[in-house]
Amino acid sequence: MALTDARDPPAILHAMPKSPFLPRIALALAACTAAGPLAALELVRVDIRGIDEEAHRDNVRSALSIEKLEPERRRNLREGRLAYYLRIAPSEVRRALEPYGYYDPEIEVEAQRDGERVTVVVQVDPGEPVIVRRRIARINGAATEDPALAPPLVGLEPREGDVLDHRQYEAGKTRIDRVLNERGYFDRELVTHQVEVTRASRSANIELVWESGERYRMGEAEFSGHVFRPGLLEQLVTWTPGEPYHQSHLMQLQASLAELDYFAFVDVQPEPERAGDDLQVPIKADLAMARRNIYSAGLSYGTDSGAGVRAGMERRWVNTRGHKLRAEADIAQYRRSITTNYRIPAFAWLNGWYTFAANLREEDELASGDTLAIPFRTFEIVGSRSGRIGNWNLVASVHLQRERFEIAGDTRFANLFYPALRAQYARSDDHLYPRNGIGFNAEIMSGPELLGSDVSFSQLRLGGRWVRGIGERNRLLVRGEAGTTWTDEFENLPPSMRFYAGGDRSVRGYAYREIGPRVYDPQRERDIVIGGRNLFAASVEFERMFTDTWGGAVFVDAGDAWGGARDLVTGEAASDFDPRVGVGLGVRWRSPIGPVRVDVARGLDDPQSAFQLHINIGTDL
Repeated sequence: MALTDARDPPAILHAMPKSPFLPRIALALAACTAAGPLAALELVRVDIRGIDEEAHRDNVRSALSIEKLEPERRRNLREGRLAYYLRIAPSEVRRALEPYGYYDPEIEVEAQRDGERVTVVVQVDPGEPVIVRRRIARINGAATEDPALAPPLVGLEPREGDVLDHRQYEAGKTRIDRVLNERGYFDRELVTHQVEVTRASRSANIELVWESGERYRMGEAEFSGHVFRPGLLEQLVTWTPGEPYHQSHLMQLQASLAELDYFAFVDVQPEPERAGDDLQVPIKADLAMARRNIYSAGLSYGTDSGAGVRAGMERRWVNTRGHKLRAEADIAQYRRSITTNYRIPAFAWLNGWYTFAANLREEDELASGDTLAIPFRTFEIVGSRSGRIGNWNLVASVHLQRERFEIAGDTRFANLFYPALRAQYARSDDHLYPRNGIGFNAEIMSGPELLGSDVSFSQLRLGGRWVRGIGERNRLLVRGEAGTTWTDEFENLPPSMRFYAGGDRSVRGYAYREIGPRVYDPQRERDIVIGGRNLFAASVEFERMFTDTWGGAVFVDAGDAWGGARDLVTGEAASDFDPRVGVGLGVRWRSPIGPVRVDVARGLDDPQSAFQLHINIGTDL
């Protein structure tokens, strides 16, 4: 007997003797007759025995009609229906095993009774699987010389000597067809696709042959459904008309258009039917504008900032040039901020934005036990140019900052003018809930006095995150951050530019800005966390999801901010590296808006509070 692909019009048949192994169905007919034709039975369960592979067993179970019965029908099963299900079960089992290469199983079905309660036992001996004896896979036409087609052809499974697995066969065939489509062979045709099985020798021959046709080329991009002036969106196109077609160009354009946040709908598709004799494929981008203005308001709470209110406004596009405007105010117990920024598209040589921003930020004199943190208020004007290269986000910026802060009753002001460079990298298998991913960020800034800064300084900040799945429901999360400052006038460096540790995204078990160099303030008669020249912190966390949305975590955090501070009375250096450790437990909720983390942590090195509650919302990378 020979089996062909379901889409093959002709069927190749070879007469073969029937297998001597015929299925036996053991039916208790006498019991059925005694019970009467109208007696109602209760199906307790269906046992499948003799199949070791879980996937094979699950496929058999899903193929059995009697297993698919609803609970009500299981409780009121008639004798006639039971006999019917037992009669068709062997053929259902056989069909369920054929995709795995088992064509001659021995099957016995038995109904075991305990009064009106019935257990159906399906005993299966799969027998020996069919082995692939010969496999032919080739591509004729222009794609013959395309190096991208060689790996999927060579790697096509099952190979000669392998068990005939129809899932592998279909997956490999689909993979090759997908690569042909991605590379512009739109006239391809699968001219031969058959699997020929000989039961007597338990062998199979596979033959797959494609005619690829000519490879098409990239054509002009056409945009419809937008309000912007001509030439703006065209700058996002990454190809030159006439170059060989590749679907990755379309995917990149689709992603770039979606990230702009102008549109409620983005669909980028090739139109090979419109290609002329030169085989250039027009690319059609159908767009629908999103709502122009967005307003938001609500309550907020953070263990670092306290309770507060938040309001914001965003104008997705200000004009036909695609400019954007955003303003937001966040007024909380311990921290307040007002930010506004104006963005101008910068797509010419690197997709990104020119941004002009003004920010006002204020933090209170936070009290943690017997320790205070320095209060400050800072106003900042920023101009920046951002851009994306692959998985990298790059930002070059210039900052003009004026900060007011108070130490030991002495009110000080600092004016800074400094350029900065920031790079962020992230790669993961899922943006919201990655099982495998890595993230990295680095920032360097420098404000020499010759540029107008009151304090000459340079600073480097580094951070990294790593996520790795362990099994189906577990993850290991590792996080680290480090920083250092070069300056001869650290005492004049404003608090917002110093390093602290402690809080939700630092060392849990300690309050926000609790960890850092401390000096004694004789005026307040208590210690002040004055901030450090250097920073190092790390975290290791193990997460276990108990359901698809709820889970728990255990973690250990450690870190310190140190260096630079001097005692306010003696003038001596006030700190050395002395890492603090915190441990804790957490609850994880995969909410519709993103991950929510609620942690209870305890510091092990003289914390100001016995326990800290940390609430955090945001992605892991």
